Amino acid sequence: MLKRLKISVALIILGNLLYFALSFFSSDNGNFQEFTSGLLLGLSIGINIVGILLLLYTIVRYNKDRKQ
Repeated sequence: MLKRLKISVALIILGNLLYFALSFFSSDNGNFQEFTSGLLLGLSIGINIVGILLLLYTIVRYNKDRKQ
């Protein structure tokens, strides 16, 4: 359980770092810049969602195991 908890927190942090990189490097509006911005935004949102879902699954699983 602790391993899943660490992985979920690491995924959430990684997603936030990717979003920070997106806001840090967005300066001009070229075609490649728009592509990389969209890619970083999609990856950051996807990784955050996976991390949050894994965290919720771990919490629910922990509560089920504790009740038994």
